[in-house]
Amino acid sequence: MPARLDDLGAHAGGMLWALAFRDGRAHPGDEEDLTAAPSAPDAWTWAHFPLGDVRARAFIARMQTLPAGFQELIESDDQRLQFAGDGVWAYGVLPDLERDLAGEPRGAGRLFFALDDRLMITARVHALRVVDDVRREAEQGLRLERPADAAAALVDHYTELLDLRLDQLTVQLAAVEDLVLSEPSDVDGLRLGPLRRELARHRRELQALRGALARGRLARNGRSPGPLLHDLERLAAPIGDLDREAGDLQERARLLHEEIDTLITSATNRGIRTLTVISTLLIPPTLVVGAFGMNVRGIPFAGSRAGFAIAVLICVALVTAALLLLRRLKLLP
Repeated sequence: MPARLDDLGAHAGGMLWALAFRDGRAHPGDEEDLTAAPSAPDAWTWAHFPLGDVRARAFIARMQTLPAGFQELIESDDQRLQFAGDGVWAYGVLPDLERDLAGEPRGAGRLFFALDDRLMITARVHALRVVDDVRREAEQGLRLERPADAAAALVDHYTELLDLRLDQLTVQLAAVEDLVLSEPSDVDGLRLGPLRRELARHRRELQALRGALARGRLARNGRSPGPLLHDLERLAAPIGDLDREAGDLQERARLLHEEIDTLITSATNRGIRTLTVISTLLIPPTLVVGAFGMNVRGIPFAGSRAGFAIAVLICVALVTAALLLLRRLKLLP
């Protein structure tokens, strides 16, 4: 088999790491594993590049053996999840999870890939978790017989991480549900909004992945991801199950949001009712006090020593009468 990168020189500029596989086992790789012909029928190489490095982009652009469709993906930074190919090569964009230098998640990420039966190239813009996890698992003994197995392992691991996260969100959602059913006086601290946003983000990713798997299996316009075609069939079922689970959680979160809105509306109505009752009780004495406080002649009891007491008694009588009327009308318990 001819050398793959013999026109690129001996240095794969910008390459983050490479793994050389023999009999499904990973060994540290280097530029020679990219440029040399496989030493055994079952040998293949996985190389990973950072697209934030201009040397890596230039190196990939000069790889004559890579399909033109993959080169176009790299140049356009297309973020759509997809599986395509030309029958010999499979290429596309895989979902991943961005992370910072401390390993903390930062949101959805994208991993570009291209593979045939002897080589797999992956590239990313930001640091990603799934591809690093699978690399470490391969270094620790995970058997990957062919490049397509590595691509399938990336999707499987992404599914496992999302499954674990959905389990955590289920527990958090159950806690919020218990608090809502207890009818708390303060619903502002339930923090349902962040849960709904995260669920919506994961659901979008799962639906996009389901669509990409379906389009890849149909192989429209003759763009068949040949080496991956059979793996796409297997990957579709767990992704579909996870999507349905995320959809169920979204529906639960939506119903909880409606229940919280009902609690807020009820609390608001109780407050308005209380203010209405207080206003109703205070209006009659306010009118009496206003009438006796007018600075005009002819005010009753103006010259009487008991005038203030009489005005107070009139106010008390009016408040009592208003209170009895409200209870008779069943506006008060």
